Amino acid sequence: MKPKPVTYIISIVLAIYYFVSIKTTYSLIVENKGGWYLGEWLINYQDGGFKRRGFFGTLFIAINEISKINLEYIIFAFLFVVYTLFFYLLVKLFWKEKNNLLVLALVLLPAGFGMMVKDPSIASKKEIIFFLFYIMYILCLRSKIVVKDFVITLFILIAILTHEAAYFYIPFVSFTYFVKNSGSLVDKIKKIAIYQLIPATIVMLILYKFGISINTENSVLFLKNHGLILDELGIYEYDPNYNVLAFYKQNLYSYQTYIISILIGAFTFYLYCRLNKVKISALFIVIQTAFLIPLFYLALDWGRWINIFFSLLTIFIVTDQKSILTRKQEIMTFLLILFNLSWTMMLKTGGFLTFPALDALLKKVYYFIYYKIHNIFIN
Repeated sequence: MKPKPVTYIISIVLAIYYFVSIKTTYSLIVENKGGWYLGEWLINYQDGGFKRRGFFGTLFIAINEISKINLEYIIFAFLFVVYTLFFYLLVKLFWKEKNNLLVLALVLLPAGFGMMVKDPSIASKKEIIFFLFYIMYILCLRSKIVVKDFVITLFILIAILTHEAAYFYIPFVSFTYFVKNSGSLVDKIKKIAIYQLIPATIVMLILYKFGISINTENSVLFLKNHGLILDELGIYEYDPNYNVLAFYKQNLYSYQTYIISILIGAFTFYLYCRLNKVKISALFIVIQTAFLIPLFYLALDWGRWINIFFSLLTIFIVTDQKSILTRKQEIMTFLLILFNLSWTMMLKTGGFLTFPALDALLKKVYYFIYYKIHNIFIN
């Protein structure tokens, strides 16, 4: 069956995302050698011992020692392959679906995949590994390929050893397993616990109980001895005792505006589900939100965590049924797309930004509602 025109548009949009991601990754990894980007991928076990996020860095250091290829080129080559494979699979995911205009609305959502062009600094972050593993799993399920439980466990553990934030998105994997696999309710819950939640929790406890600091006293010297001098230390000068709450208080309004982005993102998904007659389990949303609370408390990159949530939700939901939209519904969706094209959510502190007139209006309304609620609780 010939793909609909909207599928071609989605493919073009994804091609743009791919180009921007590769271009930005090259800039951040090879040209700028940023400590928050290149440095993040080089956390390893060789410069001090077992630590969080050191899995891939250990492999890259080993490749550098054997081949003498510059670390930045090794990592860029790896990310080039990962992004190429991910976007190939993403296009493949959409290509075989009967897409309507609402699917395009999800792809362009600034709080989801749209962030790749709205704030390109999201590129080269480690969650691309989460996205790749998840879309591979979704495509296997759609193709009726049986994925062994121990394989799911392995991928979860690799993701957590890449970045511990993966632990806080495990409900996505568990929910997908629950709704896409056959078997009794008790059997599926048992397997989710044994093969997903328990191993992941044990690894997290080991990381935080026995793992050493990401930045050891010789980390920077170790990288220098391997031919790399970072343009900025980034994660290698981050204070693990940094007062996160004080930072939130200093940037209170900026972080509050993430609520606007979340609400607009949620409305976009609500409209998608409503018009396509798709249901998302309320229990899943509650559980996934509960899992994310510690992450939002501990880490400053709120835009990043929101982006991961909506991106994973997009991958999951596009394999469900789609309806043929009426003319009125298409116009409504088109207006929503235009509105979503007008705003941006940044990686950190810039929770919601749009063109000045609309930005001022929305934030006045937001201020009014916020202080009304605030005064209720104060009084």
